[in-house]
Amino acid sequence: MRSHFNIIFLATGAFAVPSMRAICDSGEFEVQCLVTNPLRFDKNNQPIVTPARKFAAEYEIPVCEKHEFKSQEFYDFIYLMRPDLLFVCDFGHILSKLALRGAVLGGINLHGSLLPKYRGAAPVNWSVINGDSFTGVSIIHMTPTVDAGPVIAQSPPIAINPYENVLELEERLANFGAPLVLETIRKMSSGNPVRILEQSHKQSTKAPKLTKEDGRINWELSSYEIYNWFRATVFWPRLFTTWHRANKQELRLIFNNITPLYDNFEEIIFNDYTLPQIVPPILVDAKFDNLNMINKTSKRSSENSSENIVKKNQLKTGGKKSKAVINSSFLQSNQKAKRPSWWRAGVVVKVSGDELIVAAGEGVIKISQIQPAGKRIMSVQEFLSGYKIELGEKFG
Repeated sequence: MRSHFNIIFLATGAFAVPSMRAICDSGEFEVQCLVTNPLRFDKNNQPIVTPARKFAAEYEIPVCEKHEFKSQEFYDFIYLMRPDLLFVCDFGHILSKLALRGAVLGGINLHGSLLPKYRGAAPVNWSVINGDSFTGVSIIHMTPTVDAGPVIAQSPPIAINPYENVLELEERLANFGAPLVLETIRKMSSGNPVRILEQSHKQSTKAPKLTKEDGRINWELSSYEIYNWFRATVFWPRLFTTWHRANKQELRLIFNNITPLYDNFEEIIFNDYTLPQIVPPILVDAKFDNLNMINKTSKRSSENSSENIVKKNQLKTGGKKSKAVINSSFLQSNQKAKRPSWWRAGVVVKVSGDELIVAAGEGVIKISQIQPAGKRIMSVQEFLSGYKIELGEKFG
């Protein structure tokens, strides 16, 4: 390892903090500064301190504010500092080839997906939106093309809990990626060649930054898909719909807690791949002359076993298929339920003192907490006591 191996952090959000902490706590490297956006202020003129800034203050790391990352002023700064490595994570800006060349070994980036899948600013959000069962983290050697650089290190597939939201998943991935980042930098600082692997660019998919409009519910989707959008937008932009009140203006309703149900109002139960999957043992006569026969028999019996059957419900979202792995008994009970003809997407199908249930394209959504625009979050019971919603009214 080189003595005085210098690193510059370029970060903004919380995803970068565990890796920066691991680098600093190791005591093996010299962190020159944190490069981040200029300090912003809220409507009360209070400073908005980002997670990266909080971390820098805790570790007494100098903060360098930069307005433009493709300017001569920024290039001069990088070349003057001449770090050995740039560590870029949750930064929000694309660095040019000229900027990357300002560091001896260029830059590395921790990305929240198994590249080349989900290149872009919101990989974790889109893995949740699409109902993926697994994701992971990748470390790339940076190029000017977004998330297209060669992979230096990558995690094994990491299971996604079907009930966790994007913030919870991001925290798990960030903590998982931190030791991977530290080990990668150790290898790079040793002076020995580091193995890299070019991405298969033809297999890449995009994960663009979410917009405010992405929070608007498409009631034509299934209840399972709407629930995934809720999990992915819980922090921002938050899931919402509109309600056209009788003889009044349109009201925006933000959902703070929802549950996906079948048409018979039973809750959808998902298989959780973050928990150990126990496979019951099969006793066989382990003679070499009949192993092939046993393997075939075991496979056939395992496939036909009622305990191991998992039915997959395939849904379509914007031309793309997504899969929900759901308890088979609930699928069967849902198939028996006949949806009334007046149940259309976005229509209120049940409303009482403490219940508000709305039809989706398939299944229904139970709303537990709601926030009318400009008001505080309240329970459905509290909301219904102040707002009159009739059976059959339509949202959206």
